Amino acid sequence: MIEEALYGHLIGYAPLCDQLASYGGVAAVFNQKAPADTDPLWDEGPQYPRLVFAVDIQGDPARTMGGTLAVDIMSKESGAPPEVLEPIVREAIDDYFFSSGTFTVAAQWQSSSYFTDPTEEVVGCTLNFALLGFPVITTDGPDLVARFNAWSLEQEGLHVINAEPLPSSAWKPDEANSAIYWRVVQDKDCTWIPSTYQTLWREAICRAHIFAQNPATEARIARHLAAQLHADKRLMKDGESPIMVNRDNSVDNTADPLKTGQLTVDATYAIIVAFENTETLDSFDVKDGGLSDG
Repeated sequence: MIEEALYGHLIGYAPLCDQLASYGGVAAVFNQKAPADTDPLWDEGPQYPRLVFAVDIQGDPARTMGGTLAVDIMSKESGAPPEVLEPIVREAIDDYFFSSGTFTVAAQWQSSSYFTDPTEEVVGCTLNFALLGFPVITTDGPDLVARFNAWSLEQEGLHVINAEPLPSSAWKPDEANSAIYWRVVQDKDCTWIPSTYQTLWREAICRAHIFAQNPATEARIARHLAAQLHADKRLMKDGESPIMVNRDNSVDNTADPLKTGQLTVDATYAIIVAFENTETLDSFDVKDGGLSDG
């Protein structure tokens, strides 16, 4: 799903393109498999170094979707060696968000391992990245994630994943732009407001994943959002129950932004489970002995 976004990003990443061979007029970057050395689309000059990447999307119990990305750097004596290209490739992918429509994944570097292929006289390096998805999560009214997304859109310099497109199909937070992703971790009976015959009170633990240029900026944003939620007290939407968000908000600056999320919000809301009887008695007949429905 994100192969096209990744490919477009890599062939346009100038520090990398300056070091790679050329195929069909663009940098030698390939999905799954490189073409044969005899392929007529190879441009004049050496056919190495080159990149070959492979994306494997898998299920993730906590987040619905995740996966891995493997990027092989392949070089020969005539070109830049893998140890020169490895930091460039890592910088080009690590902490980037890649999007295709409503599907977005973030890449996080895991490891790099060097190899030698004596048969092809190739030396190389395989970079492994973890991919973590940001699935669109919705609930019945009130839709907690949608309400938090709408509120977050009002915050300056904050892109809301799944509520709006990111600035580009391959994007990384910078000094002026950060991103946030909301999800519901737990939804249970409210512990501090008892339910009644007509109203069911619920308490949801919501988590915000905040992505910024550096951890210090992420901590500042998380603290600001926690304070702003306390000040706003309720997230409102016409025709739906207010969501109270000022009771128990916490920030964990040691939490992994991708896997855990730094801001936790205790959101309380009501669900109407018993409604007034709207049926009316439109007519009746008077008979001896009492009334009967008409």
